[in-house]
Amino acid sequence: MVETDTLSGLFQRLLRSASQAQGVRVSEQTECYLVQLLSAFARPPAGDLLAPPLGVDYLQALSLPAPQRTARLRRVADTALFLTGLFLEHVESTLVGGRYYATLGRTAYARLSADERHGGLAAAFGELSRRFGDFVRVLGEIGDAQLFRTDRDTVRLYRRWLLTRGARDAQRLIRRGVIPTAGRDDLRH
Repeated sequence: MVETDTLSGLFQRLLRSASQAQGVRVSEQTECYLVQLLSAFARPPAGDLLAPPLGVDYLQALSLPAPQRTARLRRVADTALFLTGLFLEHVESTLVGGRYYATLGRTAYARLSADERHGGLAAAFGELSRRFGDFVRVLGEIGDAQLFRTDRDTVRLYRRWLLTRGARDAQRLIRRGVIPTAGRDDLRH
């Protein structure tokens, strides 16, 4: 049963709809985690999401005791997924770009999944790591369909396609008259 009268219920409905639209199957555990992630970012803490920078936070996390390491790695992974999924246009305008954040998020989730102390969450972290690009597409679908409808949607869609190579994004680009092609990885579009 889907709750629709709460923020979590809304995000669950949006996540299911976006997953179906993108053709991405999501385990129940990972769906629950993503709903919690979206709910947490709906009430972000004061300050900049990128302070400290995610790369610095990731490196510092590796030398911390287990509980603090877990919290830091989750912050890095969750923030990277949230930003590349919903704010890829902004991330692409930074010095390091979307691939950097995607790699950082994927790596942080992989580290979390390898830690046996996470028990039930280890499987969700593993799924998020292995299929990071799929979940970027799902969050992007939520943003495109529900949150950010502007004239720049086609550019946002193309940038996401460059990062994830999603078939549905390619079809949406074609319907808009854009043929999705990618050149060499060392060229920027």
